[in-house]
Amino acid sequence: MCLERSERREYKYVNVYGFGATTLSSIKAPVDVMVSGPDRAVLNQIGEEVYQKMLQVPGLTTVSRSWSYDKKEVIFTANKERCAFYEISPLAVSRQIAEAVHGTAASVYRIDQEDGIGFRVQYPVEKRDDAGKLKDMLINTAKGNIPLTSLGSLTYKSSPTLFTRQTLQNTLDIYGYREKEATITHLDDGVQKALSDIKLPAGYAFSQEGDLKPMMGSFGALSAALAVGLILLYFSLVPTFRSFLHPLTIMSAIPLGMIGVAWSLLAAGKHSSMAAFTGMILLDGIVVKNSILLIDFIIEARAKGSSTEQAIIDSVRMRTRPILMTACGTAAGMLPIALEWAVGLERLSALAVVTMGGLIVSTLLNLIYVPIFFTLFEDVKRLFRSRLTVEKKSFSA
Repeated sequence: MCLERSERREYKYVNVYGFGATTLSSIKAPVDVMVSGPDRAVLNQIGEEVYQKMLQVPGLTTVSRSWSYDKKEVIFTANKERCAFYEISPLAVSRQIAEAVHGTAASVYRIDQEDGIGFRVQYPVEKRDDAGKLKDMLINTAKGNIPLTSLGSLTYKSSPTLFTRQTLQNTLDIYGYREKEATITHLDDGVQKALSDIKLPAGYAFSQEGDLKPMMGSFGALSAALAVGLILLYFSLVPTFRSFLHPLTIMSAIPLGMIGVAWSLLAAGKHSSMAAFTGMILLDGIVVKNSILLIDFIIEARAKGSSTEQAIIDSVRMRTRPILMTACGTAAGMLPIALEWAVGLERLSALAVVTMGGLIVSTLLNLIYVPIFFTLFEDVKRLFRSRLTVEKKSFSA
């Protein structure tokens, strides 16, 4: 029989942390190192070592454990010979202890057209507020009332406050709560460095269950979506411009926008996140559209007889205004989100910062480098055609 010991008061604490946005219900903390293995006692030792290591990680404000051995239990071990002498079973002894400490339903006071009021009978508080008083508890036997210690012995034991399992293994989570400025990736690097010298026994393992796990999965999915989108964009531009090179010229503006993305995140003090990644995808669409305006005008001007140099000059002069209007209009619309002028916009602030910074930088660079890339690809195409013509002539000869 196990009873929670109350003679020693344990003080608990809570971790208060502002997430700033709606988070997944399965994530208990930004940093969650899960230790898994078969033996809870070994998990407790490993968890305490991980706990002490994580206290030294820069950027973590609070570190806690999902469970620990701070629950005190009173174990009553029945003496079978003594119980048989007093003609009472260990089960009957445990029932009387439970009725005295936890109480038992005795009766229900019935009220017409209302719920009944239950009556529970138990020892008064002054006789059950301390585990040591159980020694003087009288057990009703066939030979009279006998003290509990005459029927067995009382021992004390520490036990976990919570039992957690995952994939058929016992687990212990070490939670870490971060500062607002600390990034998850940097924290993970610090945690991995702190835990690198811990030697795990056979059958025990570490795993990351905090923000990093879904973030890496989401980034992988978005990266795959971005790659598929770029491939589809290329093959949709090929029949439009009837060329395999001009789509590459148009898409060369995308890396130029990434320069502004990096600078804007550094200037605003934002971290790479899901919102920032989504802003990159949005930025790519706008940047490609601006490049199409330039390349389309150049191709049309050349078809009308203009030289490549003159077509480029006219394209930049004629298309600068609509490109700037698009960039300025988008940036102005993103400004309230970037400045977090409403509650909850902090989770979308990185999206606006990325879009604004990427647009400003890419707009200026596109007007310079996209025409340059166009001339380079044209020179490559002209060189390739000239070599092909020479080879045909030599083959005919």
